[in-house]
Amino acid sequence: MKPHDPNLVQAIALLAVRPIAPAGWTLMLRSCSVAAFLALLVSVMIPSASDLAAFFTIMLFACGPTSAFLPAASEPVLLAFGQFYPPLLLATIGSVAVFAVEFLNYKMFDSILHSGRLKKLRECPATCRLIRWFDRFPFVTVATAALTPIPFWIARTCAVLSHYSIPRYMSATILGRFLRLYLICAIGSALSLGPEVVLIVAGVLILVLGGIAFIRKRRQPHSRVSLSLRRDTLQLPGGGHAY
Repeated sequence: MKPHDPNLVQAIALLAVRPIAPAGWTLMLRSCSVAAFLALLVSVMIPSASDLAAFFTIMLFACGPTSAFLPAASEPVLLAFGQFYPPLLLATIGSVAVFAVEFLNYKMFDSILHSGRLKKLRECPATCRLIRWFDRFPFVTVATAALTPIPFWIARTCAVLSHYSIPRYMSATILGRFLRLYLICAIGSALSLGPEVVLIVAGVLILVLGGIAFIRKRRQPHSRVSLSLRRDTLQLPGGGHAY
């Protein structure tokens, strides 16, 4: 290479700092890439830990932004790994993955929810009532949502809109998620389910959740048409409305 040409290390450094997406997405993509690379490195250097490295990578994906669309992605994995590894070890590794990706989730939700396009959503009465209720028990609400099957994006949205302390939010999230991961792994360890049973359970969960989402999507246009027809029926020719 010529003296004035950048060497390979400089080229990689320039590529690493070059924006590849909006700020929130760039941070998330780069962080997940680094985590995946470290997991791959661990698999190569310590072959006996390759399964745990794969578990860590799967948890990053299952608990990332796609978790809102894959609500049951982690449970079959936890049940399967719980048959081969101690639940405490899996819960610890999973909590590290959750900590890494949840901070990125929070930042991404913050940039989206505080954008100008969602101003009406932030100021609507229902959102204000929800935030007031959240502000009464923020830590308990976040920890409960992280522990139970309650969709966690609801608690994350409330925390972002109420400007809840990030350290407290992360502490509540890790507390609830650690207990949840441990319990599910312990169930997998106690039941000693075979791989076939885990795959069947995962398939059933995906079909059920997919069916619910499909039915709700089919009902939404019908509800909108019914509401539109009702408004047209109640509206009088003179511009008034029938009561």
